[in-house]
Amino acid sequence: MGAGWLGLPLAQALIDEGRKVAVTVTSQEKVDLLRASGLDACLLHLSAQVNAAWPLAVGSLIVCVPPGKTDDYPGAIMQLCAKARSAGVRNILFVSATSVWAPGQREEEQAAPQTERGLRMLAAEQAVLAAGFERAVVIRPAGLYGPGRHPGRFLAGKTVSGGAQAVNLVHQQDLVAACCLLLVQGVSGSCYTLSAPGHPSRREFYRVAARRLGLVAPDFIEPAGDFSPVTGARICRELGFDYRVPDPLAWLASEAGAAL
Repeated sequence: MGAGWLGLPLAQALIDEGRKVAVTVTSQEKVDLLRASGLDACLLHLSAQVNAAWPLAVGSLIVCVPPGKTDDYPGAIMQLCAKARSAGVRNILFVSATSVWAPGQREEEQAAPQTERGLRMLAAEQAVLAAGFERAVVIRPAGLYGPGRHPGRFLAGKTVSGGAQAVNLVHQQDLVAACCLLLVQGVSGSCYTLSAPGHPSRREFYRVAARRLGLVAPDFIEPAGDFSPVTGARICRELGFDYRVPDPLAWLASEAGAAL
């Protein structure tokens, strides 16, 4: 569900694995465009009243729709899960975010969000895990970057604090690969974090990233903040996942130009 920056390349990766894939989008124009390219696309809006007929009977559902798409995100996810279950969906993978944690929390700790967005994401996670699917798995990616989302634009020209804080990012390529893995190997009821093991400081990384694009580097002021990296080691330890882009700073040096 959702064929945007993540959903579309994820759909293609699953097709490349030999799977039959359908996607949902929120405009008829995009339905027509995707169908013309050979992708099975359906019109479906995420809301607390999911009125449209479920597009088709599927074995697995991946939800990659951000919380800003509807007013009552947890309620919409709950209704979506109920409709999916009644249509015979057995497995669900829900793409959440590391915003469900307070700053400095570790992967093995109980999520304790301190922001409105984090609270909404955690409530949506809980709705998914309690919906009664045969397998329900949550993935919590750190900040996302990759094609069309260059980190050099994130803070360019801004005056910001937190220069000593850790950069917690994950490349689109790794998120797609992790979703493909968790769809078949993720342990039901589990929440896996995805965050590249390389953690430069924000001051170092975002200055280099902006300059790579010829943009004005951000100006970092006090307070500098704590380093507090977000680790995503569980998926590696338990499922053998390898980060293909393990260091965002190294990516800037070697691949940024080709990925703009």
